[in-house]
Amino acid sequence: MKKIPKWTLSKIKKDLAEISAKGWVRSSRRHNTGIGKTLEDYLGIKENNIALPDFGIMELKSQRAGTPSMMTLFTKKPEGITNAEILNRFGYPDPGYPKLKILHQTISNGKKNAQGFHCRIDNRRGKLFILRNNKVLGYYGLDFLRQKAAEKIGNGLILVFADCKRRGGHEYFHYREAWILKDIDPTKFLVLSKYDIRLGVYRSGKLIGKPHDHGSAFRLTKLTEKTFPLLFKTHKKIL
Repeated sequence: MKKIPKWTLSKIKKDLAEISAKGWVRSSRRHNTGIGKTLEDYLGIKENNIALPDFGIMELKSQRAGTPSMMTLFTKKPEGITNAEILNRFGYPDPGYPKLKILHQTISNGKKNAQGFHCRIDNRRGKLFILRNNKVLGYYGLDFLRQKAAEKIGNGLILVFADCKRRGGHEYFHYREAWILKDIDPTKFLVLSKYDIRLGVYRSGKLIGKPHDHGSAFRLTKLTEKTFPLLFKTHKKIL
């Protein structure tokens, strides 16, 4: 039976430095999850949680450098309206299954997207409103959102950035930068997050052609060295 590593800050720094020194490594898995699976394989862990003395149990996350990828914090349907209602009112025909509606929207705080969707924080009423052309569709309680953000990454993250390239039909990663991020400020995460609505259609499997509700998700954006101090009280570079 393979021995489970006992992690310390020195060990995680040493192991990440050794992985980085390997240069380009081939992905262990196809698709977008390969970046995380490959890192876990090289670190010799099965779960993406690492217990560090003085830091506690932290979640291991990896991200492609220089890409606009977003980190999902949590999914939750809004109050005041259902996703089915939103889809029925604002959905458009799926190209492959024109009898079914789909709706894919990424919504920012304060700024309307091309379809007129946007969010607005109302601190006086304690709510985040989801709007279309200034008409309220639904809302979330701000206290609830702050609590969920703290629950999701309250223990902190080990966030590793990697350069990516493709060769011969395979993806390769060079893990080159890593940070310990802890003590998220739950009052500020909304400024650096986007709200995603993903209501689509199954493309394969037994449910092919059936409606697929991916849910409504809050995702962190712009996770960079410049934004770490805005979001986290502890932000320490370890690679």
